[in-house]
Amino acid sequence: MGACLLVAVFGFGALSSIGPSGTALAADNPIVTENLLPGSSGWQLGGLVASDATGQIKGYTSATSVSQGGDLSLYVSVNPVQTYSVDFFRVGWYGGLGARLRLHVGPLNGVRQSACVPNATTGLNACGWPASYTLTIPADWTSGVYLGLLTNSQGYQNYLLFVVRDGRPATFLYQQSATTDQAYNNYPNDSATGKSLYTYNSYGAATVAGDPRAVKVSFDRPYSGNGAGLFFAWELQFIRWIERSGYDVTYSTDVDTHANGAALRNSKAFLSVGHDEYWSTEMRDAAEAARDAGVHLAFFGGDDAAWQIRFESSAASVPNRVIVCYKDATIDPVQGPTTTVKFGDPFLNRPEQSLMGVMFASSRNWDATVDYVVTNSSHWVYAGTGFKDGDTVRGIVGYEMDRYWSEFPAPVATSRTLLGQSPYTTGNGLPDVANSSIYQAPSGAWVFAAGTISWSWGLDNFNGHAFADARIQQTTANILNAFQNAGIPQPPPALQITGVQATNVALTSATIGWQTNNTANSRVDYGTTTGYGSFATSATLVNTHSVALSGLAPRTIYHYQVTSVDAFAQSVTSADATFTTASSTFDLFVSAAANRSAPSALQGQTVAGTIYVFTSPASGVTRVRFWLDNPQMSGTPRQTEGAGPWDFAGTATNGTANPTNTTTIANGSHTITAAIDKSAGGTDVVTATFIVGN
Repeated sequence: MGACLLVAVFGFGALSSIGPSGTALAADNPIVTENLLPGSSGWQLGGLVASDATGQIKGYTSATSVSQGGDLSLYVSVNPVQTYSVDFFRVGWYGGLGARLRLHVGPLNGVRQSACVPNATTGLNACGWPASYTLTIPADWTSGVYLGLLTNSQGYQNYLLFVVRDGRPATFLYQQSATTDQAYNNYPNDSATGKSLYTYNSYGAATVAGDPRAVKVSFDRPYSGNGAGLFFAWELQFIRWIERSGYDVTYSTDVDTHANGAALRNSKAFLSVGHDEYWSTEMRDAAEAARDAGVHLAFFGGDDAAWQIRFESSAASVPNRVIVCYKDATIDPVQGPTTTVKFGDPFLNRPEQSLMGVMFASSRNWDATVDYVVTNSSHWVYAGTGFKDGDTVRGIVGYEMDRYWSEFPAPVATSRTLLGQSPYTTGNGLPDVANSSIYQAPSGAWVFAAGTISWSWGLDNFNGHAFADARIQQTTANILNAFQNAGIPQPPPALQITGVQATNVALTSATIGWQTNNTANSRVDYGTTTGYGSFATSATLVNTHSVALSGLAPRTIYHYQVTSVDAFAQSVTSADATFTTASSTFDLFVSAAANRSAPSALQGQTVAGTIYVFTSPASGVTRVRFWLDNPQMSGTPRQTEGAGPWDFAGTATNGTANPTNTTTIANGSHTITAAIDKSAGGTDVVTATFIVGN
């Protein structure tokens, strides 16, 4: 609404940050198929970015979108004259690389196009360059947002931005915000002649507006800066996430919505993302008609549908190439329902709140976002997130925000809920609050509004952000899943654990298994008492659970209990159970005589003086290592025997029975651990606890 300045674990009991649970990945979904193909990072600009003032390479397209099989003309200028190339990339997930190269064209012979001169009255700056190259869109180019990467022979680069349409009735129709990109576009941003629909970044002589801003802007000119408009600020993150998640989505622009609003009713849901501020009467009518026909609407942004615009044809009679927005009814030559003021202006009396449930409140500085604050956390939108009222999500509210206004009518709804209540201080130092909202229209359609431009920053961290949050991802997934499945998520059954048992019990290890009725993650607490003290976890959401325990002591009774937590934060813990680790074929014996007469098991013995401690049987052994009071067997053994008779003697002598002097060991309880390397392979570990009483 106001000025903006562009600048180029999962733990136990938590939710996965990689895509939503419950997403349907249909085999015939072209988005899934497309994103399995190899991606490329070559779409990102290098170090030489063309400037508007010099114009090393700049360009624009003949349309904001084009159908498969249709023609798209490119208008390109280079300075100085040189060759250039164009690489066409489709934007998506592609394993995190973010785009797929579809076509390389060039080298092409470039020309330096004429300067673009604004109209003195309206500020309209339409370049009218002759076409440089015409692309026929191949039939196998999947619908999506595409970047044309322009590179001149000196290495300077800039973007072209357009959408490829396929016209199919996908589950979701994504609207790329071309009109808002153009409203803020002040090409050429040269501090001399560039004009947008805003005073803050317009230059040169005053227009009919009374200041330098334009009241008409044209698509027949490049975007300023990197050439991609506002796309990287808020839309790219959402596209990366929704395609990573495998939803069935097709793409269009708001110019398409204006020209063919009936297309909204071909999908289950219509998605507006990021900064979608400038709408025509036809767009508004189309969205309301779709909602009233049962099509769900989601506004994953803020300050949406705020200014009314009109479209005009270009000087070459191409429809919908000029955006008209006087922003003042007294200077607009058209008076009536299409006068270009705010929809909420009394002149029009169509506040966007009656469509979205909230409407523009105020703004902060471009990068001064604040935390999202949850309210009404029991709502189905928040199912499985673990959110409680008052919980926060860092940094996703801003820079422009919406709220519910009691001064304006609420939407006609069978239910309506505010989901966020996020306080902030405006750029003017005044207190305000941002609201997210959802309501259900009488048609059954749900309408969600995030109330913040930066919602997509909670989905993906591209472009230097670090606000992606598993709870916002799950919230967004809940909304889309409800839209695609024609119903809201139902509360799950109470979480139950069954079939708890210990299996594969060995000398020093065991496996604990069980089942849960809901998918859940896992934890096993275990120890030699009911105080446990040790645990092992598995973060995977499954129904059949298996957790391995290791480092156990042989011939020992272990207590254990299992805990599972499902995606709806339900937790359940089993009763205490026990298992006993296996005994070795070897044992530790003690005798008072060198000939080891009258031997007895060492376990539990009280001993004194000179004794003989040894392993038995003696055959089938290649080495024995002894530790005293070190059942973890860490560090250097107290004694290593490489030949029989395998004594715990405290000496390095092999082949002779050697005594142990218990007076060198403190009175009290002690543990001997022996690691017995077998000639047949493998190692047995035996342990005995005894008491010294000299």
